Amino acid sequence: MDNEAYTTIINDPHMADLLGQELIRDDLLPSILGSDNHDISYWAGKHLARNHRLATYDDLIAFFDQFKLGKLNLLKKSGQQLNWELSGPIVKNRLDLFDDPDFYLETGFIAQSCQYILNQVAEAEITKTNPAKGIVLISTYLGKDKPVDDQESDKMFTIAHSDTDQSEDLDSDH
Repeated sequence: MDNEAYTTIINDPHMADLLGQELIRDDLLPSILGSDNHDISYWAGKHLARNHRLATYDDLIAFFDQFKLGKLNLLKKSGQQLNWELSGPIVKNRLDLFDDPDFYLETGFIAQSCQYILNQVAEAEITKTNPAKGIVLISTYLGKDKPVDDQESDKMFTIAHSDTDQSEDLDSDH
């Protein structure tokens, strides 16, 4: 993290509390992991989702908000694909401030969560980043097979939904 990134983050009321997270996510981990950063982050996201098993899309969206990963929005579900948009001040600032901000942790978390919610094998990929708009588009691809539950937590992680939560009910089928 250079001085410009530090100054921008510390002076932004949306970002100041995330200074430590940013130091680790976009400075330390890429230095340690090198060219394997994105792959390891993806699998780390899947691991986190295994330990924080969510029941619904609303829970997934709330999790992203509560853990300050960004504003997650399900854009479209068609056939064997779900398209997501990740946005918000944290995403915009990371796209603006870092040469190669890593959103693979989020991508892996989304993939594994969709696998649980839909009970179908799922993988995800970043399909587009738009720094000017501050968005990351992520597509989740669903397989026809049921997942093998050998390493899965059977305990659900309960999200506390506030009375002011305005997320749409995306879970009418699940």
